[in-house]
Amino acid sequence: MRKPLIALASGALSVLVVTGSAAQATSSPPPLAAAPSAATAQAPLAAPAAAKRVFPTVLTKNRLYRSGAVDSFTCSPGEPRRGSANSLKTYLLKVARCVNGMYARQFRAAGLGTYRVPKIIIRASGTKTPCGKLTNTYTAHYCPSSQTIYQFLPKATIRNPWGLTLAKTMAHEIGHHAQQRAGIVPAFNRLYAQARTKTARNYLSHRVEQQAECMAGVFLGATQESLPVIFEEWDQVVDWAAKHASDTVHGKGRNQAFWLERGFDSQSFLSCNTWTAPNARVA
Repeated sequence: MRKPLIALASGALSVLVVTGSAAQATSSPPPLAAAPSAATAQAPLAAPAAAKRVFPTVLTKNRLYRSGAVDSFTCSPGEPRRGSANSLKTYLLKVARCVNGMYARQFRAAGLGTYRVPKIIIRASGTKTPCGKLTNTYTAHYCPSSQTIYQFLPKATIRNPWGLTLAKTMAHEIGHHAQQRAGIVPAFNRLYAQARTKTARNYLSHRVEQQAECMAGVFLGATQESLPVIFEEWDQVVDWAAKHASDTVHGKGRNQAFWLERGFDSQSFLSCNTWTAPNARVA
């Protein structure tokens, strides 16, 4: 989706948090042999170089970044069954419970108070939502005003689902909800309303979207053994994003792929601080 959807008190609109995940393939690739999962989580990566612009501390030094690495944990939603919308819905809701449980633990560790889970509405028909319209390409979005995630299941996805991309999409959208609860989205909205140029607004959009992608990577890294994340499939997801996911709202595909892998490898939200990254890394 491309429409501005988040209404601000000033009357300006933001374009992005409700747009959800960047365009991505959600159907299954050819059958692959399972590869061994990584046995141990990698250490958190070093913080990126400082950007020229100084953002509010709620963005650059958010408590969530100091919540510590996410320990590997079990999330076993099973496999979505081909041809069954109910099976896909069950799969997504099981993934959502795992993601929400992760944030509940991290919010407690960060002293951010009680994490409240978002409402989730999954549909196999009807693409209109209070925040706009979903499409076959942009199948999910998060509405901050109601703290609700809307997920559309296209017929092609129901016929041939790919669990890994479905899980990544749900983790990305719940990442936006965690950003909202941690104060990141409200700060983004204020900056977006104040931005004077389209370029400035785009860079803000890139930072909040690529951060959510990194946060999805953290979840997938922490559950790689049990979800499971088959590494041939993971490589396909990352490679597809790098080559095909570029757009104005989310930024270059190669940067989206960078932040997704950064979160996966580190299993730490400290590595997802896109607000201190140089513009080139979020372009």
